[in-house]
Amino acid sequence: MKIGENVFERTGESTMSQRGFYAALGGIVAFGLWLSSVVAAEFVSWDPSLWMILLVGLGIPLVGILLASASTNPGISFLGYLMVAIPFGMLLGPVLNSYSPEIVERAMLYTAAVTLVMGLAGLRYPGFFAKIGGALFVALIGLVVVRLISLFVPALANMTLIDYAAAGIFSLYIGYDMHRASVMPHTLDNAVDTALSLYLDIINLFMSLLRILGHSKD
Repeated sequence: MKIGENVFERTGESTMSQRGFYAALGGIVAFGLWLSSVVAAEFVSWDPSLWMILLVGLGIPLVGILLASASTNPGISFLGYLMVAIPFGMLLGPVLNSYSPEIVERAMLYTAAVTLVMGLAGLRYPGFFAKIGGALFVALIGLVVVRLISLFVPALANMTLIDYAAAGIFSLYIGYDMHRASVMPHTLDNAVDTALSLYLDIINLFMSLLRILGHSKD
């Protein structure tokens, strides 16, 4: 899931310095990831049904994304952010419990490295990332459709190729969203909304890498 294009197409005057904007952006992303990890630790033994997975992993986060993207109030946008980070943490708990600590640590390390590299690339090569937005969006829609189908087709869910594709898509999205953040008005609400988009990039990249590393151990 991604935030709607309207968030990154906002115009107006900046109300924060560039340094303050990126500090807020990084802090909010870090907080969301931390919050998800805390919630995950409390839900390691949770065994949700398929419909609960759809509600917690899709329904509530989708409402949060729409709430954040439609609002220009940073408080409301942050509430939407919490409606994504907390449910994702709930689902993350039982997922992490199915992997060894070594695999989880490696996935975290690789995710951090890719996030840093792609984030800097998004700022360093704006021309490239400005051109790939349409292709990334089409690829993302295709991935979402495949993921939904895989909930009902176990054989499809175990295809490692899908995880590699997902890792590539979300890695590029980190650079793309950082590029878009660099050209939007620097406001606190935009920092929250952009943090939500980056959070989704990072958490989805992490999940993809986790599955890839897990398959490599089988």
